[in-house]
Amino acid sequence: MGVNRADMAIAKTIKQYLDSKHIVYTILEVPHFESPMQAATLANIAPRSLYYPVVMRDSFGLMMAVMPASHKLNYERLSKLLHRNISPAYQTQLSSVFADCQPGNIPPVGIAYGLRTVIDAALSTPEEVYIVAGDHSRLIKMSRKNFMLLQTNALLASDFAEPLDAAGAQDGEEIANLAWSRDLGARIRQRVEQATELPPMPEMATRIFALRADPNAEVKDLTQLIEQDPSLAAQVMRYANSPYFGYQGRVDTIQTAIARVLGFDMVMNLALGLAVAKPFKIPRQGPFGLDRYWRHAVYSATLMQLLSKEIPKDRRPRPGTCYLIGLLHDFGYLVLGHLFRDEFDGLSKRVAEQGRDQLTVIEKDYLGVTHGELGYWLLKAWGLPQELVLSTREHHHEQYTGPYSVYVNMTQLSDHLLEAYEAGEVKDDQLPGELMQALGLEAQQVIRVMTQLIESDTNLNEMVRRLAA
Repeated sequence: MGVNRADMAIAKTIKQYLDSKHIVYTILEVPHFESPMQAATLANIAPRSLYYPVVMRDSFGLMMAVMPASHKLNYERLSKLLHRNISPAYQTQLSSVFADCQPGNIPPVGIAYGLRTVIDAALSTPEEVYIVAGDHSRLIKMSRKNFMLLQTNALLASDFAEPLDAAGAQDGEEIANLAWSRDLGARIRQRVEQATELPPMPEMATRIFALRADPNAEVKDLTQLIEQDPSLAAQVMRYANSPYFGYQGRVDTIQTAIARVLGFDMVMNLALGLAVAKPFKIPRQGPFGLDRYWRHAVYSATLMQLLSKEIPKDRRPRPGTCYLIGLLHDFGYLVLGHLFRDEFDGLSKRVAEQGRDQLTVIEKDYLGVTHGELGYWLLKAWGLPQELVLSTREHHHEQYTGPYSVYVNMTQLSDHLLEAYEAGEVKDDQLPGELMQALGLEAQQVIRVMTQLIESDTNLNEMVRRLAA
């Protein structure tokens, strides 16, 4: 007979199953936790006493592997033991089967949900066992005997769960559950790549992309398309009237902006970048909020476009493509905030506390993926230009020498210069010599371009304000 207090509710399916089997259990309330390891720490119990599942799929459907918080799943080993390939379940499957559970807090009782279960027989079960109860703040405590009664139909296998490496952790709260992190990364990728979960490419972006692929497209076609979106038209006009283009006449129409100031390629890519990113709504404040996103995007795009004109002609990238990449290379943060709000908030909190110096390391530890990979998956799924797709994925890869490396190098140089600019004056001795050499740029050229950028910050900041609104 189970505890039945309204203020200590657990997942309905689990409660019904435990009571039907006359399992004696206790519900333990703990502070909000994000992983099994953290739950064990907050509850002041040994990680080997708290069991959690990893839900997978194979050729027969869904199945569940059950292990203690002190261990993580080795997919390759389990695949070999079962003689078939296994991979993480899709988010849509988890949401459907475990509708009464909060994401990431599935009780390790597969039979209650009609799932096959496998347990590592090489691990000894403690006298008292704790399992997650379906939400972020409760655990269920029971005896070893009762826990094993819940697993009577489970398949026993050996050595598919491996111990977590907790070396270097300062205290229990900081010990990352690597299995949880990797499973989260796999779930994020599955959700982004599955067509049923993808947000569709914004309609205006789809139309611009189609026009971009039309070899017969003319200025009037692009003009007519942009004029249909007042917000987009206003941004193009504002950009064309910026002083660093040096146009002496009055820019009062989209056609003038395209034909006389910005050029067809430039406006096409500017419009595409804005149309892709603008519909994604995330919080304005914080280390990855809209204010910071659009400030970095607009400054990066402008800087990359200006720098491209200084590169020798034999290796010069297209200015319009540089602008597009500048706008969208951090697109993964918009994807994260749009599809995975809890994880977005959690990452924002960690970076606010730890700083941005080891940004990709923090992302990998917490999410199992980087923002570059997140952006890459969605942009690739949408079929956007390869230059953009690869640059988004590789822009933190300092040794990248693959296709379109010139755009990756441009993005890295832009990020470096903007970081130095935010910290103070950009000086000759702060310039990345290897990157500049790869692009064929001299120090005086880079300093001159940065001066142009700084002189235009009033117009750029106005553009940022309107995009973030």
